[in-house]
Amino acid sequence: MDQFAEQLVRKERTTKDDLKKTLLIAGAAVLCIGSLLLVFMGFPIALALPIGIIYLVVWLMKFLKVEYEYSCTNGALDIDKIMGETKRVNMLSVEVSSFTAYGKYDDYDPGEESVTTFSAIGTTMMEEDASELYYALFEHDEHGACCLVFNPDSRMRSAIEPFLPKSVRVNLNK
Repeated sequence: MDQFAEQLVRKERTTKDDLKKTLLIAGAAVLCIGSLLLVFMGFPIALALPIGIIYLVVWLMKFLKVEYEYSCTNGALDIDKIMGETKRVNMLSVEVSSFTAYGKYDDYDPGEESVTTFSAIGTTMMEEDASELYYALFEHDEHGACCLVFNPDSRMRSAIEPFLPKSVRVNLNK
């Protein structure tokens, strides 16, 4: 029987996201005012510009809403990034059996090793323990040494942990 679990988490808004939103709105306001000035200069076609500008800004702002979907199928962990509830990008696919370390993020010691970090942190309303951060270290064919930082709920962890290598499982129970 196949083992499958999935979880959807919403990325928390950061100051950087708020700044992007503010700059989009401010840029749209400047462009709309500029197009009105063109109308007063004798270019009535410029009345259509504010409508297009507002539509473009609303369309771009929806992409600031980001969600991550974790799915684990028989030991294969896939993480997708969903932007604006419409655009889905596969962020990472990895076999859980290739993990060299896994555990709570508080126990993670980065050391001096250079790793590619994948951050898929978010919040969910489903379960309280989903806010607890976990990490996984592994070797990836494309990215080399990698560290995944994410917050799986208990159902996702129970789908991941049976497929961990024995050496990692032993360290997990300490």
